[in-house]
Formats: sequence, structure tokens, C-alpha cells
Amino acid sequence: MFVQEREKDEDCLLIAKIDNVKNINSVIKALNFSQEAVCFFSKDGLKVTVEIAKCVQASAFIQLDIFQEYSYNDEEQLIFKVDFHTLVECLNMFEASGMNATVDMRVQGVGQPLLLMLEEDGVILDSSIKTQDPGEIADFSFEDDCVINKIILRSEFLKEILDEMDSTSEFIGIELSDNTPFFRFFMSSRLGESEYRVDKTSDMIEFFDCKARTAFRYRFEHLKHTVKAIAVSQKVSMRMDENGLLCFQCMMKMDDGQICFVEFFCIQATNDDGGLAVIEPANEYTLPDPF
Repeated sequence: MFVQEREKDEDCLLIAKIDNVKNINSVIKALNFSQEAVCFFSKDGLKVTVEIAKCVQASAFIQLDIFQEYSYNDEEQLIFKVDFHTLVECLNMFEASGMNATVDMRVQGVGQPLLLMLEEDGVILDSSIKTQDPGEIADFSFEDDCVINKIILRSEFLKEILDEMDSTSEFIGIELSDNTPFFRFFMSSRLGESEYRVDKTSDMIEFFDCKARTAFRYRFEHLKHTVKAIAVSQKVSMRMDENGLLCFQCMMKMDDGQICFVEFFCIQATNDDGGLAVIEPANEYTLPDPF
């Protein structure tokens, strides 16, 4: 049925084609920690968002340059929710065989299913994924003037830190300051306490801007969801606002050289949960014991 529908381009609200499914697969799979995903289609491209309990939100941005053909016939965004595991499974269908399948995505109208066609060497896979009302999506974005600290670092360094963290720990603390220790991860578990310190002049750090000394604590179960995206990215921008909202923006380079971004937002642990919140001027503070 899909092969017949795809001939009627004028009947489709959305048509999006990509020559190589691998160009979006690694990006999409980095978000595969939630049962449902919300898709945002607009004239600027595609955004896919997942979240957990309004505490963690991740979004993949697939710009127009990634698509070989993209047609969206509306001024307003097309927003719908899909079963994310089903979407990932469909996109992965040809990857195991090593084939570089093309992807054709279509939506005929609001409330209509997302139609996927993957094709390689005459082998065709048709899928129809039910769409639902997106519901309420948390707004975790913050303006640039709300950012009090920002660093850009090489991804392999951040991945190494997260990989070495004790998975039995409930919380991970992140401290940023303009004085020693500059950039610090700290944690405590039944096995003891540990920390990782990095000087702002380290080769691992490309940009360091600290307006205030901050120390916030986050749940390990939340931060662990960033590892997949960090592992396949080249650089990570880490930003933080005065409320402890943490943002990781991971830059990924596709096989064809195009760039995509995956963005994670994570709220700090509350004080009742064992959270730590310290905000002081960058050049004057006394370092407290975080535990």
C-alpha cells in the first residue's frame, strides 16, 4: 500500500528521504532509553525528543542538509508521538546485513501514521507506525544569558569519566570554578569516595568560561543515558544555569561529513534527595566538603 501512496506526492504533508539510513541511525539510537518519542517536523528539519519523568530530556536534531529530499507543506510544526522502540527496530532492519538502505518517510496529514520505506538493491521494507497526540513536553531550554558556566571538551574524555564512575553510586556531583579544581566530578558509594579533576588548560578542554563557582549533584541513573551519544560524538558542550539545569550538547559527524547534534537536559537532584547546590562568585569562595 505504501508503494502506491508514495506516488501521490501532492497528497503528503511531509516527504523526507535519506540516501543512507546509517546517517540517522546512530543519532536516533543514542536516544533509545524511552518507550515513546515525540517527533517535530518543520521546514527546518526533524527533531526527535524523549524524556523520563520530566527529569531527563534528550533531543536529536536532523537538519535539512542531512536529507536528500525534504518537503513539508505547512507553516506550523507537525508534532506527534510514536512508539520509539518500533521506530528504532524499523530503521535497524537493514543495518545488521551491512546494507546502506535508503529511507523514505511520509505523513499524509495530522493524525495519520508515519510511513517508512527502506530500500536496498530492490529489497523493500514497508512500515506504518501509529502516531498519537504528543501530550505535554517539558521545556528545559534556557537562553544564552542564563548560562553561568560553559565548557567544550573532547568526547572521549567525558565518556572515560562516566564509564569509570561506580555504577552503585546514586549521585554524581559536578563542580565548575575559575580556580582550582576548575572542573571536578565527585561521587560516593558503598565502595568509597572518588573524584576526577581537570585543569582548564588541559588538552581535553577546548573552551572554558566560568562566571560563578557551581557545585550540583545529579542522579547517576539520569546521567548514564548520555553515554551512548557521547560515545559516538566528537565534541561535547556542557552548559549549566543557576538552577543547576545541566545541558550536554553532543556534536556527531556522519559518514558523509554532515553534522548532527544530540542535546541532553538533566535537572539537579533536590536537597531532599541528597542534592548539593552551591553558587558563588568565581573568584571568591571556600571549598566545602561535598559529602
